[in-house]
Amino acid sequence: MGPSSGKARFSDFPVTFFDAFRASCTGPTRSFRSTGRDEVECRELMPPHITAAFILEYTGVPEDLPRLVIRFRAKPDAGSYLVSNDVFVNVPQRAGGPRQVPFQDARLRRQLDLLYINAGGVPEM
Repeated sequence: MGPSSGKARFSDFPVTFFDAFRASCTGPTRSFRSTGRDEVECRELMPPHITAAFILEYTGVPEDLPRLVIRFRAKPDAGSYLVSNDVFVNVPQRAGGPRQVPFQDARLRRQLDLLYINAGGVPEM
């Protein structure tokens, strides 16, 4: 995956942040996954017209729909924890692994920064 699309610093391991993120990833179009103590992600189906555009633009397959993925990783850093996030669209392909297309959206970035702040983090550039 490419460079992080956002990050924040926490004084302690971000349990509250991970719990808040898990709580926000609910509903019939979302699925939460933890890939270890330090990494969590939410995968979400997108509206049909956006999904179709990603399938066409990136040679996806309609049998396995593209999903918006928001992934957070926490790592110890200078006596605190740095949490970084990646936001991308996972586009399954007929052959080989899925294509991960970076996704940037100012509204989503503001929502993620608010999530960081509300859980006690300090967003960094």
